[in-house]
Amino acid sequence: MIKRVIILLVLSSILIALVLVKDHTSAPVNNTITKNNGSSQYTTVEYKISKIKGKQYYGKSDDGTDIIFSSKNILSGDKIRVHDVVICYFDKNNLGKGLVKVEKK
Repeated sequence: MIKRVIILLVLSSILIALVLVKDHTSAPVNNTITKNNGSSQYTTVEYKISKIKGKQYYGKSDDGTDIIFSSKNILSGDKIRVHDVVICYFDKNNLGKGLVKVEKK
């Protein structure tokens, strides 16, 4: 019986941790512009790159929203440096899908 209670407590704490992590991940809400690009629609947000660490890029928007993305999201092949402004594309119909692509402005 004690084993079942311990297992229940461990699984409950894992569930609570997952719910808290899900709540803290945010989708871009402010400072968005919707563009119609062919048949796909994207929500775009502009970020200023504040730091580059390896293949990870860190940016901040005008409204204070932060973003971290990897170099695999940069489809244009542009060389992005610190203080450059980038446009991040998110699927308008599925913001939970995450970042679709990044372009240098």
